[in-house]
Amino acid sequence: MQAAAEQASGMMKLLGHPHRLMILCELKVGEKSVGELANTINISQSLVSQHLARMRHENVVTARREAQAVYYALKEGEAAILISTLYDIYCT
Repeated sequence: MQAAAEQASGMMKLLGHPHRLMILCELKVGEKSVGELANTINISQSLVSQHLARMRHENVVTARREAQAVYYALKEGEAAILISTLYDIYCT
């Protein structure tokens, strides 16, 4: 139970930042580039990239390169389930 609590706490910390939460909610709708996310959320591309790097490290998002653009998507798993639930409660 202790390990599960620590894992859940880590996930909640990751999701607890407003910018990361907004990025993940946008990715729930579909794949987006860093530029698209920056424009939608109204923060710099540099800041979006920093958040996405952390979420890639935490295995929450996937990335694919197309020419010079990198497109991100929400990865299936615990974070996607939590984001879907939060999206259903707060964004519909």
